[in-house]
Amino acid sequence: MTRAEALLDTLKASLDPAGPLPPYAQLRVAFALAIERALLRPGDSLPTVRALAADLGLAVNTVAKTYTALRQDGLTENRAGAGTTVAASAWAGGLHQREALEGWRRHSRDLLAAGIGAETLKAALDELLVGGSVSALEQKGQDSGL
Repeated sequence: MTRAEALLDTLKASLDPAGPLPPYAQLRVAFALAIERALLRPGDSLPTVRALAADLGLAVNTVAKTYTALRQDGLTENRAGAGTTVAASAWAGGLHQREALEGWRRHSRDLLAAGIGAETLKAALDELLVGGSVSALEQKGQDSGL
C-alpha cells in the first residue's frame, strides 16, 4: 500500500456522519494526525480539493474549508502552481507546541477556577520565564493553604 492510499484510508476511516464534529473538522483532525504520525511529511502535496472531495464523497466546499483550517493552523501552505503542501514547521514541533499551549491554557483556567489568583499565576510564569525556581511561589502557596 502506498502512502497516498494509506492516507486516503485514514481519512475515510476518520469520517463519522453521526460524530459530534462537522466533516471538515473531522478531516482536519485526521490530517493533523497523519502529519504527526509521518504519513504526511513536510513538502508532501495534499490531494487536490476536487479529487479528495470525490474520493471521500464530500462537497468540494467541505474539503476547501478543511484546507483553509489546516493553513490557518500552520500545518500546510499554499504555493502557486504547487497546490497545498505540508508546511516545514508542521514537524518542527509546531503541532506539539500548539497542543502544549492549549493544555497550559486549560490548566490555567482550572487554577483560576480553583481560586488561585491571576497575580499568583503571573508571578509563577514570570519566575519560570527568567529561569528562577518556583520555591518562593511554592512557599506562598503553603502560606495560603494551597
